Amino acid sequence: MNEERTMVLEMLAAGKITIEQANQLIEVLGEPSLSTAEQWAGQRQREERGTPHLEPLEPVEPLDHRRRTNFTLDQMIELSEHEVDPSFIKAIHEGGLHHLNLDQIIELSEHEVDPSYLIKLREAGITDLTVDQLVELSEHDIKPGYLIKVRQAGLTDLDFDAIVELSEHDIKPSYISRLREAGLYDLSVEEVIELNEHDIKPSYVKALHDAGMEDLTVDQLIELSEREVDPSYLKALQGGAN
Repeated sequence: MNEERTMVLEMLAAGKITIEQANQLIEVLGEPSLSTAEQWAGQRQREERGTPHLEPLEPVEPLDHRRRTNFTLDQMIELSEHEVDPSFIKAIHEGGLHHLNLDQIIELSEHEVDPSYLIKLREAGITDLTVDQLVELSEHDIKPGYLIKVRQAGLTDLDFDAIVELSEHDIKPSYISRLREAGLYDLSVEEVIELNEHDIKPSYVKALHDAGMEDLTVDQLIELSEREVDPSYLKALQGGAN
């Protein structure tokens, strides 16, 4: 019996942890679950020390023995106290997310961030987000595909808060890139949202620019669109004025 397993059994016998917590720690170690004999032995010692009787629990499935963790015993106790499911840790490690530390794993677990979500981000090459940002993305239900499209569209200047707000308003990254191609380079997030809500097409903006109307404000663009002013009409007027 290895030293770590022995320490867990000693903690169980001393009444410091329950059988359920002991099984969780054992599972994190990658060891076989406590046998019924070990559970009863721990209980007998607890009873001899005046600790309450606890019914043994059904053994839980062990982790793959080849996937041992590097957690210390104190860390495993902390994981158990925060009720971090061993399957959550297993999924994180199987996904190659070995860079996460103890506090990060606990925070992700407490916010119910699905490991598959983290894996999809990593597979897409998005590895520069903080844990707080990952939690916020998950809470706002922002799909990994949205972040991927933002980067594919070359919108590297958008900060994290802008991406969250754009996603909440269902702004497609391609809409922003097409507005920029039409000549609108310095739009704020609020202006992009306003143009989208008024159904301003990038092609309409480009036609206005081609007609020589390059210095229009967002409000002016919206007014021209709502009044169905034809860009070719404006171009003809400007040509006539010359």
